[in-house]
Amino acid sequence: MRASFIHIADLHLGYEQYGVRERFNDFSRAFWDIIDDGIQRDIDFLVIAGDLFNKRAIDALTLLHAIEGLKRLKERGIPVVAIEGNHDRSYYREGVSWLQFLCHEGYLMLLTPRMHNGAPVLSTWQPETMLGSHVDLLDGRLRVYGLPWQGAATVRTMEGMAQALGEAKDEEDAAGIEYRLLMMHTGVEGIVPRIQGLPTMAQFSTLKPHVDYLALGHVHKPFEFDGWMYNPGSTETCGLEEAAWEDRGYYYVEIDTDGMNGDGLLKRHRATHLVSKRRPFVRHELRVDGLNEPNEVYALLEGYCRRERFRYETEALRPLVQVNLVGTLSFDAGALDMSHMESIVYTMFEPLYVRIENNTNDQDYVPDGGEIDGRDRSTWHELERRVFEELVGRDNRYLIHREEWGKVVADLKRMALDQDDPAHIAQYLREKRNELLGV
Repeated sequence: MRASFIHIADLHLGYEQYGVRERFNDFSRAFWDIIDDGIQRDIDFLVIAGDLFNKRAIDALTLLHAIEGLKRLKERGIPVVAIEGNHDRSYYREGVSWLQFLCHEGYLMLLTPRMHNGAPVLSTWQPETMLGSHVDLLDGRLRVYGLPWQGAATVRTMEGMAQALGEAKDEEDAAGIEYRLLMMHTGVEGIVPRIQGLPTMAQFSTLKPHVDYLALGHVHKPFEFDGWMYNPGSTETCGLEEAAWEDRGYYYVEIDTDGMNGDGLLKRHRATHLVSKRRPFVRHELRVDGLNEPNEVYALLEGYCRRERFRYETEALRPLVQVNLVGTLSFDAGALDMSHMESIVYTMFEPLYVRIENNTNDQDYVPDGGEIDGRDRSTWHELERRVFEELVGRDNRYLIHREEWGKVVADLKRMALDQDDPAHIAQYLREKRNELLGV
């Protein structure tokens, strides 16, 4: 038997990232481009391993965009088999999800096995009830199983699935099943360290004897193992972390149950990972250690933009740009004009969206000398003066006159506590700025 299919997951249709409407369209375009590629390759079917939608409650336009893509496949007789991910499921156990609606309208087959004692019951999918663990394609020679998002019950469900598949093996062979594909919406522990509670490779191993192709979703970082486990990654960039995983996309899989040569081995399929078309996402860490004033930060940012902007001038889609300021500043971070920094990036890159994140560290305060005992109330005035001087001196603009500025801060505190007229306090500060900074 020879056949081909496309494996996708984590499309997150309807995600209006950063509140930018054009990002909503980006996620749909990535979906449509993959469908058009599948049609051009004349695939036999397409599988969606969860999270077609970004959230349970979608708007009408999101639904229309999903139908727009699925309709192209339906018109050509290309079946779509899907499972629900954690973002797709309805709010209540008895509720109807939007994937179930698409299933009812004939745009896809949604696999939802009945569960018994925490294990799936193997049964053929029925269009009338929209329930069942599997569907047979290609004249009954290829079987597609599906396990939707199970959350904390994933490992127990996997164990039950492995046992059920083992018990059904002889019957399936007798029925002429030549190839078995299992969809699951879960990942492997350790692929993305911050995502905890996923099954380990050892726990997946019980499925391997019974499955030719394990189609995963959920983890947005692509990975594959041992020629049977595949995770394509997200089709668009859902978060900053994903920008580093440039090979995210989808799988085009060619099946030949008579075997095909690959790396000196006889294989039953060839899975080609393809990068999805998506908007460029520029991610940069701008180190600011040792910079003495805001203008030096602005100059550093402008220099980076001048060097990098040419890489994106020929892109069809304007990039998203996120700059993270990291390190330790030698002045108060509040003196940075974030709007000015965004305007620098807009001028250089002409991006769709800019975000500047200030992740700089504060300098730790360690007072000079240890002769003052803070438990002695008579020393508090002197201790306060030293603290003010140290804090003011961290900003290199005030370092030369830090003793004078320490006194000014102490005076401002006293005036505020005495409830002086705010206009008088402001006038005093203006006068001191003129005197000490020449402003």
